[in-house]
Amino acid sequence: MGPDAYRSGGRPNPPVRCVKCKGVTVITTHARNPRTGSGEWRLTCLECRVAWPMDQHGGEPDEYI
Repeated sequence: MGPDAYRSGGRPNPPVRCVKCKGVTVITTHARNPRTGSGEWRLTCLECRVAWPMDQHGGEPDEYI
């Protein structure tokens, strides 16, 4: 099944936009948080290289992969 198999219809989610440059070339990465030592999902912009935790952007990891 494709990623849209679980959607309930309607329009697809808009692309994730960078918090700094508003570009749409954003990828997800799983990295270790240096403060807590635990792994976390974060979004990284390929245009301006800024990264931020996914929980600050909202959504679930499977929406971005």
